[in-house]
Amino acid sequence: MTYPQQQPPIWQQYPVAPPKKGPKTGLIAGIAAAALVVTGGAIAVTVAITTGGSTPGDSAAGGSAPEVDPDPFSAQAGDCISADEDAGSNGAFSASAVRVHCSDSAANYSVMAQLSSGSGSDCASVPGYEYGNPVVYDFKSGQPRELCVMPKG
Repeated sequence: MTYPQQQPPIWQQYPVAPPKKGPKTGLIAGIAAAALVVTGGAIAVTVAITTGGSTPGDSAAGGSAPEVDPDPFSAQAGDCISADEDAGSNGAFSASAVRVHCSDSAANYSVMAQLSSGSGSDCASVPGYEYGNPVVYDFKSGQPRELCVMPKG
């Protein structure tokens, strides 16, 4: 006896088409993000090269202020210096003096005046100078210069 051949169920008769692939939005978004990162990096490198490696707000340079000449005799009235208060001698005190930003925590003296002279008695003629305040002498260049300073406070 032969049995009539049965037909497979309807879902097996017509194969289901694979789902259509949508646009590759994930790939497009990834490429756009990578391009944004590369562009941002290129801008950062350009700024760093242009500004000499410091960025605005760089705290290593005392905020966004430009660097100052460390020579104490580049200072004018109102500028600040850092000097060793416990140097022991006027020569050691003068040798330790370095010009710094007034916002620098190491700034411990404010310059009152720069004079062309060789003796500390000239600072007595500077208004506001008090007897006993230190004087920074220029022993390095041999020029008769001195800075009349007062403790910053």
